[in-house]
Amino acid sequence: MFRLVRLAGVPAIAFAVLVACSPTVSNHGHRLDTARLELIRPGVTSREEVRRLLGSPSSTATLEDSTWYYVAQRTERTNFYNARLVDQEVVAIRFDSRGIVERVDRNGLESAQTVVPVAEKTPTRGNELTILEQVVSNIGRFNPGTDPLSRRQSQPPF
Repeated sequence: MFRLVRLAGVPAIAFAVLVACSPTVSNHGHRLDTARLELIRPGVTSREEVRRLLGSPSSTATLEDSTWYYVAQRTERTNFYNARLVDQEVVAIRFDSRGIVERVDRNGLESAQTVVPVAEKTPTRGNELTILEQVVSNIGRFNPGTDPLSRRQSQPPF
């Protein structure tokens, strides 16, 4: 009896290990239907028709509303920390001044570029006080007779 349980337990454990190693797939963004995307014709389709066919864009152009972006990404995660980008599609739809589609561009993961942040710090203007300067500048600030804030707080607001 115990031998039968042990023999049945080995495949169950092997199955559990295999299932645990399979990646978790996550889809993010605006997955577009290719048939609906092909209905958009440059020079013919209006902004309202694009919204009706594809829905609201994932993003719009920064300074003006002349370009709509539809972004979709698929990632696979095999363990807790490492997520790998497997597929990406960016559809950019540019409109002319009348709100008619001027151009439709499709870009995939092969045209993506890696952005490397610069480690430098942005200089800020202002005072960089030492601890001694901060202590000295606070002497007398909390005296109720000379602190302008304490006088304002004792007065009625009107």
